[in-house]
Order: sequence, then C-alpha cells, then structure tokens
Amino acid sequence: MSSTNNRGHLGGDRAQRRALLKVVDGGRTRRLCWQGRTIIVAPADVPPFDLDARVFEEDTFRIMSADPQWAPPEVHPVRLMHELQRYEADPPGSVVVQAGRPMRLLAIVHDVNCDPTWRAAWIATALRQIMQAAARFHLQSLGLPLLGRQHGRMTRTSFIDLLAVVLRNRRSRHPRRLWLMVSDTTDVEVVFRILRDRLHSCRRVQGDP
Repeated sequence: MSSTNNRGHLGGDRAQRRALLKVVDGGRTRRLCWQGRTIIVAPADVPPFDLDARVFEEDTFRIMSADPQWAPPEVHPVRLMHELQRYEADPPGSVVVQAGRPMRLLAIVHDVNCDPTWRAAWIATALRQIMQAAARFHLQSLGLPLLGRQHGRMTRTSFIDLLAVVLRNRRSRHPRRLWLMVSDTTDVEVVFRILRDRLHSCRRVQGDP
C-alpha cells in the first residue's frame, strides 16, 4: 500500500475516533460523550444527575465505608469474639451489592493486612465487576469515585488507564451516564484531560502495579 493510502487510512481512523468522542464544557463539571455513553467529571459534592447506584471504596472487612455515627449493639464480649471468628472477609477485587436507592456497590479494593492495602489488579477486577453489575441491573446512572485514591495512593492516570480498558472492552451500554467523582474542582480538569486522551487514543493500556 502506498504512503498516500496509508495516510488516508490513518486520517480516516482519526476522524472515526473523533466522531465517537464529543466534549462539552460546563462550569464545575466536564462532560464527554463516548460511544453512546455520557461521562461527567465532577466533584463528589456536585451531583450532575440522580443516581441508580453509587460505588464506595471498601476493604475486605467493610470498615472504610461504615457510618461513623453508627453505634454497635450491646453484645457480650465472648459472643462478639465468636462472631468475629466466624466472619468471612470479602475477597479483594469483588463487589458487594447492597439494595437501596441509590443502590450501593462496595468495591473491595483494600486489605488492611497488606502493605500497601490496595493493588491495581484488585481495582481492575472491581471495575469489571462494577460494569457487570451495571449491565445485570440495567443501571442507567452510576457514581464512581477514583478507586484507590481515597484510602490509597493510586494515581489519577493509573486509575483512568484501568477504567479506559474496561470501558473499551464492554459491549453493554449500561450505565448510560457515568459520573466520575473527584475530590474537588482542581481535579476536574486534570482527570478530564487524562480520560479524553485515553479514550481518544483507543490504545490498550495497563495500570501501574
């Protein structure tokens, strides 16, 4: 094939990718439309729409997302010790579904017995489980924090790399609307640019360990 034809072919690929990716600016949020899915990057205190489900960063014993105002019932210490011995920790990478409106999806990405407590592989597995749950329950909207950052040192780039792989490999369009929940407005533009670049490139990427 001639170089002219090669350039024409590559130009067509780039045009096709741009057609799949639409960027919309808007105040404290950034919106991106990609392959029929709307992805909004916004602070956790600025919900852009009502949620069918929300993801929480969690550990194997479900301590991290527990309500700090909750008071345990009065239980005899011996009975409590036996109950704790029978308790089975959730495996890292799994997702626990809790009914409600919105539904709660507990992403088990930490093990407090490990140092560090998180692993990129666990986050990647949890992201796949989250998207499978979205398809299974036909979720239209989902709030997703940058897993591994609230209680760990996962970088923004590494998380978006993992998320981009999962989104590109999913055939289901659920959730139709995805809210990436960031810590504050200073994070919005940074995360948005990384996400836009990763989805636009359409290249396979791997997260950092």
